[in-house]
Amino acid sequence: MSPPIHPLARTRLTWGSALGLFMTGAIGASVGAVIPQWQAEFGVGPELAWYFNLFFVGALLGIFLGSRMRRRHPWLPLALLAEGLGLLLIALTPQMGGVFGAALVMGLGVAVANFHCNALPLELYPKGQLVVLYRVNTAFGVGAVLAPLLMVGLPWRWGYGVLALVALVAAGLLWKTPAARARTEAPEARQSWGLLPFVLLAAVSYVAVELVVSSFSGVYLRHLGYDPRWLGVLLSLYWVALTLGRWLLADFVAARPLARLVGLQLGAVLVALCYLVPPLAWLFPLVGFWVAPTFPTLYAFTERTIGYGGLAFLFYAAAVGSNLVPAAFALLPREALAPGMLLVVGWMAAMTYLLWRKSETQSPVI
Repeated sequence: MSPPIHPLARTRLTWGSALGLFMTGAIGASVGAVIPQWQAEFGVGPELAWYFNLFFVGALLGIFLGSRMRRRHPWLPLALLAEGLGLLLIALTPQMGGVFGAALVMGLGVAVANFHCNALPLELYPKGQLVVLYRVNTAFGVGAVLAPLLMVGLPWRWGYGVLALVALVAAGLLWKTPAARARTEAPEARQSWGLLPFVLLAAVSYVAVELVVSSFSGVYLRHLGYDPRWLGVLLSLYWVALTLGRWLLADFVAARPLARLVGLQLGAVLVALCYLVPPLAWLFPLVGFWVAPTFPTLYAFTERTIGYGGLAFLFYAAAVGSNLVPAAFALLPREALAPGMLLVVGWMAAMTYLLWRKSETQSPVI
């Protein structure tokens, strides 16, 4: 049995988890705002792909380490310090090579922090953990909304310096984080591993939706003739909608997570149909609202039903969805983007439905 956590420590660690997820959203979303400035200052071209490749390699290593880490102190705060070090390196580097090196370090830190900042709310609270997890996850969306504004409002080096300070604060809040809760595998847990392929398919498709909609909706709407300035507003509203969905839908989804998640995702499919009707295509930010509770639900389901060992596979699947599917979309002609985005949203809803129906026959955990 782990010793009880003092309420003040619980509050500190909860805010630390939220700030850790804020950093995940901020680091991911800030890049899009600074790429034109990197191109202007460093003269970088196609080699910019090295940033994303090295970040991906760092993330894979971080998932491997984070999933095997039972002692969180001092490794979790050190992961946030690694993020801060990478951000500071970007702020100070005189050449693009420094940005590439920082990407590897940040990928490692983000993956470890993301893994354990999602786990902590499920361990800190004796009840209502899922609602807390949904609401802590809103910080991801807040980071994704604010970071691009920070990069536009300040010189980009100053923006990265500010984010480095935020990472330092998060590391301080997560100091002395308790070890991961000891788990004994029940006999039925072995049977639940049969659900893992369905979890992974749902995770790949959800993360693909999140990245494809945010990355290619603007490209498609510009193809339709929408004003580029209007597109920037719509993309910001997408992240705002995702943030609000995680907060406002928390109590609703927590009552029957997978069943209600399927219903919400069907709403996202209906919104995605608007891509096929050019005057209504601007409604795409609502997809973010309806799919918002998906990742926290899949995380909690995996942790409770399959066990801690399944979480590493969940994050590997998320890495695949965030890299390979958007890369495939980059090869599509613009007129194919609308049916492609509709297809990936429908795929997500279908995979979540299969997971729900399959879980009903094996486990009533969530």
